[in-house]
Amino acid sequence: MNEALIRQFEADGFLALKGFLTPEELAGIRAGWDHFERDIAPTLDRRQVMYEDYADPSTIKQSNALALSPRLGALQHSGTLHDLAVALIGPVEPQQVEYFDKPPGKNQPTPAHQDGYYFCIQPNNACTLWIPLEPVDEANGALTYVKGSHRLGLREHNSSSILGFSQGLAEDPAALGELVSCPVEPGDVLVHHSFTIHLAGPNRSATRRRRTIGYVFFPAGATRDEEAFARYEAALLNQHRSKGLAS
Repeated sequence: MNEALIRQFEADGFLALKGFLTPEELAGIRAGWDHFERDIAPTLDRRQVMYEDYADPSTIKQSNALALSPRLGALQHSGTLHDLAVALIGPVEPQQVEYFDKPPGKNQPTPAHQDGYYFCIQPNNACTLWIPLEPVDEANGALTYVKGSHRLGLREHNSSSILGFSQGLAEDPAALGELVSCPVEPGDVLVHHSFTIHLAGPNRSATRRRRTIGYVFFPAGATRDEEAFARYEAALLNQHRSKGLAS
């Protein structure tokens, strides 16, 4: 990681790294996902794996449990992705490995939000690495960042009806800075700070999916903000109850 990219991350709050992964690295990630989808996801409960339509396993849209796949879990602790996080935020404590999809015809937009609102940590200096498994563009839900928004600190969020995103930004993101859409190809990696505001539209394609894997890294020594965590957990449980995922 060169100094120019580190300075860009510090200024913008995100990076779009084209061709960052080698074909071999990408193939290993795909194999790890295939193992998770085929052998692990069917054994997990509804709060660990979420679907747009629980009667249709092909509509899997989100999970925070991908580290249960050995190939994917190993990349948290060593290798290219781990080293990228260290270069940007210093020593890290790996967290969850996540999956996001927008199945065609059965999906919703991703509300504008800051990951740091969900993380509930101090210091809130985490980063998320976003890895596409297929081309992602405006048609199937490209990620859009508010440039420099990490410098605004944690913003107010309100309850959201979007499954997988219990909270959404209370403000209009366009009023907070320049919106930058980031189309990506397999092998590219997006990385953003935990305070960087981001959002995505729905998948408007009739045939294309938008499968992505996210690696979350906290700064080493981060502690939980118990008040913020209790607030977030209560909101999450309320959403899951409203959708029949918890009692």
